[in-house]
Order: sequence, then C-alpha cells, then structure tokens
Amino acid sequence: MPPSERRRDPRMGMNVTVQVRGHDKDGAPWEEMTASDDISYGGASFPLRHDHGVGQVLLLSAPLPRNFRRYDLAETSYKSYALVRNSRATQTGSRIVGVMFLGRVPPKGFEAKPGGRYRLPTDPRAAKARAGSDAPPGERRRHERLQLFVDLRLKRAGVSGVMEEQTVTENLSRGGARVFTTLPVAQGETISVSDLDATVLCDAVVRNVFVGPDRVTRLNLHFPDTRAFERLLQAAGTPPLPPDAA
Repeated sequence: MPPSERRRDPRMGMNVTVQVRGHDKDGAPWEEMTASDDISYGGASFPLRHDHGVGQVLLLSAPLPRNFRRYDLAETSYKSYALVRNSRATQTGSRIVGVMFLGRVPPKGFEAKPGGRYRLPTDPRAAKARAGSDAPPGERRRHERLQLFVDLRLKRAGVSGVMEEQTVTENLSRGGARVFTTLPVAQGETISVSDLDATVLCDAVVRNVFVGPDRVTRLNLHFPDTRAFERLLQAAGTPPLPPDAA
C-alpha cells in the first residue's frame, strides 16, 4: 500500500461477489467476476485474472454493506469507479489487486481513453494540483491540498441529539480537509471530528457545503487548532504532511 494511503485500521476481511469491468490499453472492454478479500470505506482488494496495471480505472459492482457506501444506500448493488493502486502476485501465481474507490464519476478524460492510466496528484511524476484549481467558490486558498484518504468520524449536536457518521477525507492540509458527508450540516457550523477510535477529538468549522459531480455532499472543514488537527491525523494513521501542505 502506498505511503499516502496507509491507514491505522486494516481493511475488514469480507468475501462478497464483485463484478469488475475494465478496458485493455487499446480500449477493448472486458468483464470478470471475482470475490473480495477485504473492504474498507475507501477501497478493496480482490483477485483479478485479467491483465491490469497500476493507474487503471475499473467499474465495480458489489452488494456492499451500508457502512462501506457513500451513496446508493438502499440499492442492492453498489457501483463505483475504482483506481488500481497496487497489484501483487500470490504463491499460486494469481494476482491480488488493491483499488481505491472514486465514486460515481470516472476521472477526467476516461470517456476518451478508458484504457489509460491515471495518477493522483501526490503520485511520483504527477503534476501537482495547485490549490483552487478544483475548489468550489469560497474555497480558494494560497496553499495546495494533498489528496490523502483518511478515515474519520464526524459528530454534530442538534436539537434532536447527537448525530454521527464515519467518513473519509478527499483531500487535506495542515489546517483543513474536505470530507464526504450525509449529515444535515450548514455552512458556519462547528462540528467535532475524531479518529475512528475517538482517541483524539477536535473541533472543525464548516467553511463550505457543496455537492460534487458524483452527487455526493462534501464539507470543507477548517481546524482552528492546527496542533490538535495534527494529533488527530497522527491518531488516524496519516504520515506527516510535507511543509508545503501547511
């Protein structure tokens, strides 16, 4: 697993049927049925017989439990584009592929080149995505954010009691993060954020609420206490952020 995707909590061993659809480098489509080895909120791993490579985009369909979904909570099968992040050989000669869920929408350029290879902004030789290039109005910033995926827990206190959910970051910096959510949160609210084990808890101000092209709601969070946020990231298993992410 690449350094940018290390997590404190291992993926849960779970065996579910997975339909995998992909494309060869020349664009020819293929389809394969397999079964997962393990799953998390942000990705999964499974055996794959068809030729594949790191950076390849796949379309997965699987009956995932609700707590592993970002959307389509009531659908029988959960469909998500996924990015191949690693592939390893087993003692039997087969290969286990590790993927990161991308959501309903594939990367830009996928329709024109479905058999291409795609990189994250933090990958070697990948062009750095500067702050504000993909940010919605109201989220312009001087420093870039890094596309890191960290499992967190959100808590919101309301008139009907405390609401909470497990989520994952889409990107983050030392002072802020963008996270997926299903909570009824409004701009300007302060919510509590912790690692999954609630080892570290800190407050975050909701700077913006918006719905992405995949129809999933996101929160842009600002953490006034940057040291507390750094302790939170450490408790969640995130490697230290580079100075230019400050």
